[in-house]
Amino acid sequence: MTEGAATAATMATLLSTIGEVLNAAVGWIGVIANVVTSTPLFMIGVVIMFVGVGIGLVSRLLHL
Repeated sequence: MTEGAATAATMATLLSTIGEVLNAAVGWIGVIANVVTSTPLFMIGVVIMFVGVGIGLVSRLLHL
């Protein structure tokens, strides 16, 4: 096998593995989103987090 073919096979394997990891991550995010939206207590925490991020961004923009 030539070096170019070995590199191509390795790159294909790498891209395949990255795709599998991304698919798994999207699945995990879906599970987490279902848990958060089905539990109001978790939803309150998420809303508070987004409000905090928004306040932080506005604060940084005002101090430019």
